[in-house]
Parts: sequence; structure tokens; C-alpha cells
Amino acid sequence: MARIIAATPGGPPRVDLLPRSEVERRERDALSRTWVRVGVLAILLAVVLIAAAFAVNLFAQQRLAAEQDRSNQLVGQIAGLSDVSNALKTEADLTKFRADALGADLSWTAILDRIRGTLPADTNLVGFELTAGAAPAAGGDGKVDEKSAKTAVGLTGTLTLDSGTALDLGAYVRSLRNVEGVLTADANSTTSGSTAAGRFTYKVDITFDQTVYSGSYTKAVEK
Repeated sequence: MARIIAATPGGPPRVDLLPRSEVERRERDALSRTWVRVGVLAILLAVVLIAAAFAVNLFAQQRLAAEQDRSNQLVGQIAGLSDVSNALKTEADLTKFRADALGADLSWTAILDRIRGTLPADTNLVGFELTAGAAPAAGGDGKVDEKSAKTAVGLTGTLTLDSGTALDLGAYVRSLRNVEGVLTADANSTTSGSTAAGRFTYKVDITFDQTVYSGSYTKAVEK
């Protein structure tokens, strides 16, 4: 059976009459234009990146300048407060000096009342030689630990008693040890007729604990 080929209407026939060299040249031209566009785009991108970096650097420099200006202002304000700082330092120094000088401030009336309350009849406290020990130290809350104060040495020295009767000095010092604030008490000496005929002079060595201090000027422990 024979094959029938029908012509398709729709325009004139086309024949590529360009030589191979011309086709290759046009392809090279198209490729060159493409690379030129890529190069231009790369240059534009580089310019944009450089401009962005410059802008970021400029912004950072402006912030740095602003912070430096703020720092200078703060330094000036601190310098303006130097008088206040000096006043606070002076106050702290004076407070420490007061604590060192008056840390051993005593509740003297209370001490005498305790001693006089233990005296037998016709017996008087006529003298004393007492030396203050270390000043009590307060904790961080500004208070002295009572337990520690009852075991630490405060006042120490000698009491002089005058009596019209012969005392059992051993029994008296034992009773004295039970007085609040007394750490230790011991008999020292007995003298007859030193002040008047028929009277006796007694000396008692005594040590008080730190509860006898008033605590008004205690110095906080430094950590």
C-alpha cells in the first residue's frame, strides 16, 4: 500500500542557510553578553556590600562616640560627688575610732549594784582597781553574742572591802562567783585594823565577763 504525504499549509518553508562559523560566533557573543551581565551584577553586589559595611562601621563609630561621651559625663558626675565620698569615708573612720575608744564602755552603776548587793551586813565597798579587757565585737547584725560574752574576759582587778566583823572570806568569794557578770573571784588578803580599830580590810581578786559592757559602741566583725 502506497504512503501518501500531505503538505501542511501554514507558511513558507524555512531553510537555515547560515554557515557553522556564524552560528558559533553568535553563540560566543551571547555567552560573552551573559558573562558581562554576571560581572556587572558581581560589581554591583560588591559595591552594595562595601556600602553596607561602611554604614555599619559609621553607625558603630557613632555609638562608640556616644558611649564615650556618656562615660565622660559619668566621670564628671562622680568627680562632683567626691565631697560626699570623702564625708562618708570620714564618717566611717570616726565610727571605727569611736568603737575602738569606747568599745569597753561599762554599765558601771549596774556593776556596783551587783557587788553591793552581795555584801554582808556592816561591810562596804571602799575601793577597787579594775582594768578593762578586750572590747566586745558584734556580729554582722550589730549585736554581741550573749553566750560568747559570758565566757570572755571583761573587767579584771581587785575589790577592797571594809567590814566591822570578821568575814568568812572563802564563803563570800564563793557566793560572789554566782553573781551575774562575775567570771571568777578569789580571796586576796585580809588586814585587821588598817582603817580603824576593830575593823577589817579585805581584798578580793575578781574578773567580770563582757556582759558588763554597755554594748553601745560595739564594733562589727569585719569579714
